[in-house]
Amino acid sequence: MTNSLADFDTQAEKDLLVKVLTYHVVAGTAAFSTDLSDGQMIETFQGENVGINIKDGMVHVMDATGTNATVSTADAKASNGVVHIIDKVLLPQEVLDLLAQMSLKTIVEIAVATDDLSLLVGALQQADAGLVEVLSGDGPFTVFAPTNAAFVALLNALGDDYNSLADFDTQAEKDLLVKVLTYHVIAGTAAFSTDLSDGQQIETFQGENVGISIKNGTVHVTDATEDNAAVVTADVEASNGVVHIINKVLLPQEVLDILNPPLPNIVQNAQSVDALSSLVAAILKADEGLTQDTLVDILSGDGPFTVFAPTNAAFSNLLAALGFHSLDDFNTPEEKALLRRVLLYHVVPGAAVASTDLENHQRLDTANHSEALFAILGHGVQIRDKSGTDANVTTADVVASNGIVHIVDKVLFPQELVNLIH
Repeated sequence: MTNSLADFDTQAEKDLLVKVLTYHVVAGTAAFSTDLSDGQMIETFQGENVGINIKDGMVHVMDATGTNATVSTADAKASNGVVHIIDKVLLPQEVLDLLAQMSLKTIVEIAVATDDLSLLVGALQQADAGLVEVLSGDGPFTVFAPTNAAFVALLNALGDDYNSLADFDTQAEKDLLVKVLTYHVIAGTAAFSTDLSDGQQIETFQGENVGISIKNGTVHVTDATEDNAAVVTADVEASNGVVHIINKVLLPQEVLDILNPPLPNIVQNAQSVDALSSLVAAILKADEGLTQDTLVDILSGDGPFTVFAPTNAAFSNLLAALGFHSLDDFNTPEEKALLRRVLLYHVVPGAAVASTDLENHQRLDTANHSEALFAILGHGVQIRDKSGTDANVTTADVVASNGIVHIVDKVLFPQELVNLIH
């Protein structure tokens, strides 16, 4: 609040006072009242015009407020010009705009003053990462501000471990909250609803984009879930930007990946299972010397694949049948190529076949020269290869990002391997 001229004590306030004072000065001429005419526009030293209105012999001066000042004493001669005493301080549009801006609250102050954004304020405080200070700074910022109901819906979706924002109490959880909150902030611009366009992609302070869609005059914001948030209150102007209140907490892909880690692919899945370490070693041995089309690359690809994965014990039995001591005994190019063909016999390309999808005596065409396996349903699921001895599926339906894995208790024999052993 300004009670006296002494309160214009900051440089910004002094600059404002200069703009007001120079708006009262016309340079380059000494214009007496007889030189003024009704409807005249005169450029001031500040740069904007004042208007002249003459009515009933009285001279009035109009500023950007639209309210006239009346000349109470005209034509006071000076050595370097003329003075007209008026009954009102004139205000240019530039000053009105600055005063309006100075009267606006910051984004944080708007959130604090809005009951329906109290959980957003709580989230900013709980994150404890200086976001309150940032959003109180100069900006400009565009902020999509979720309502209390939006935060409650998020907490409910996160489950019983998150009953309130206070449950984000570890550093990892606070870091997660920071990622969520900064995904709602556009730095460097105050984008009002009229600045937004349908199909627009905007980079957030978190680093990922949000999408804009406009339907029936309502702005919607799309996050990585592709579930739109509707702007319920648009264009809340702040001194350092603009706030749009939305009905959903936006989630970037980075946060979704943390909350719901992506499934491992088939190779990663095998690497994580101790009982499949020999299978992993066999894949690596078969890939030795190859620069392309490796089994690792194939089984890490898009798929989908169905893989029958032999256990360590199954590989021990295979080595014994071959008279080998370890997988390192596959040391010639021919032996590595054989191992590759054996492993490909365990891969059904083009489909992720769950155990419930199998039918008795169903043919399963493999990636090894179109040699087939057959599903045998009885007491559990067995897989029939060329050896005549069925493999038992000991663990079925291990889902991977690029297919499905069934763990079996036997290395499956293509005809080539049967011929070699027998």
